[in-house]
Amino acid sequence: MAKFRRRKYLINKPVQIGYFGLTAWFICLGILLVGSLTYYFTLNTIIEQIQISAQSFDALDAVNKINLILQKKLAVVFVFLVIVAAALVIFYLHRVVGPIYRIEKTLRDVIEGKPFQIIRLRKKDSFKTLAETVNAFVTYYESRFQKTKEILWKKEISDSAKIEEIKKIFSD
Repeated sequence: MAKFRRRKYLINKPVQIGYFGLTAWFICLGILLVGSLTYYFTLNTIIEQIQISAQSFDALDAVNKINLILQKKLAVVFVFLVIVAAALVIFYLHRVVGPIYRIEKTLRDVIEGKPFQIIRLRKKDSFKTLAETVNAFVTYYESRFQKTKEILWKKEISDSAKIEEIKKIFSD
């Protein structure tokens, strides 16, 4: 059996981009909060120590220079972290959204009358039990449908006998 791999990672764009946006928002918020608090307390400590040790030193000018340097460096780190977070979130959501997409597609195909293809998910995908349940459901009802079709095509029995046999099939 050939190994099944999905190549398209953005399958359900509104869901995946929505979750990515939410995750990125919380990551950015956390980074900004922790970074700001660290910066504030560190800078205050440094300024206090400088003011105590050197009375003639212009602390405000030094702080402005430090701020400029830190902003440039932190911007690069921040962009890098957002890109890494985006890649990780999209990769993880692919394991969630991909199976949902596959199950929906299979059910649409069955509704359209196409032959049922058993839903196979990858090793680390989510919703395996849902896929197994859908497989069992469709297989079960396809077998009932096939038996009903066979009964309806029988010419040697009467219509009332056909109805009774079909009732037996669906009485389970």
